[in-house]
Amino acid sequence: MAIDPYKRRQQRLDAKRGVKRVDEDAEEGMPGLPRISRSGKFLLTASIVAAIATIGAVFWDRESVKRADTADPDNAAQVQLGRAVYFGHCAYCHGDALEGKPGWQQTFPQGGRPPTPLDADGPSPLRSDKALFEIVKYGGQPYSPRGYRNDMPGYEHRLDDAEIWAVIAYVQKQWPDAVREERRDLNR
Repeated sequence: MAIDPYKRRQQRLDAKRGVKRVDEDAEEGMPGLPRISRSGKFLLTASIVAAIATIGAVFWDRESVKRADTADPDNAAQVQLGRAVYFGHCAYCHGDALEGKPGWQQTFPQGGRPPTPLDADGPSPLRSDKALFEIVKYGGQPYSPRGYRNDMPGYEHRLDDAEIWAVIAYVQKQWPDAVREERRDLNR
């Protein structure tokens, strides 16, 4: 019986690719379906394991940001979340570049000071991470002198703790490394 030239060519190509086809005349297996060689099985298994590991890493990264209880300006996922929250809730008052509003350094005995800058030149680097967290969460009034009206609202009911820590991480990421290094003593 003569072999069809097309089948012979297909067999050579399959041999090069490492694919084994079940002979259509054979009783075992389903006719015409490719069989995977050992190297093909290894590649398929490795691809599946890599995909599962990648999905797990992405999920773990997102979950760790949701559970954050400190600001970590070196955590890219936390900084990215903080940037989104900052531009959604804080940038209107504190500015896109953390510059605050003009005149913030003037004396306002009764209160109503314009929003302070959050960059490295403002008063924020002088406060601990815990103080920054509490100011964002509860507002600026608890940190103000008696009789002073502070306009910084609290975000206790609008942001969860992880989002507040993320905003602080984003702000700190904008500070020079020297300023962040000096602040390490404040947080001990």
